[in-house]
Amino acid sequence: MQAAYPQAFILLGRTVDLTEAFRHNPDGSWYCVAPVTLDHPKGRVQITPGSTFTRGKPFMGVDVAEWLDQAIAQYAARRAD
Repeated sequence: MQAAYPQAFILLGRTVDLTEAFRHNPDGSWYCVAPVTLDHPKGRVQITPGSTFTRGKPFMGVDVAEWLDQAIAQYAARRAD
């Protein structure tokens, strides 16, 4: 899947909902709870459990927290339709 903000990504070889691998913390950061590979326009990004992402702090050239915020918002909007 090559989209800027997909509703799903690869988790252990299967496509899943974003919320299965990440938890949104009260401070706005995102915590990874399962190993994932994100298909991002800048390339594939592999993330290991225990990683935390905060807006403005890129990981492998990608602001993962911003990307997740936007992806989750788009996914929620599609589900509401």
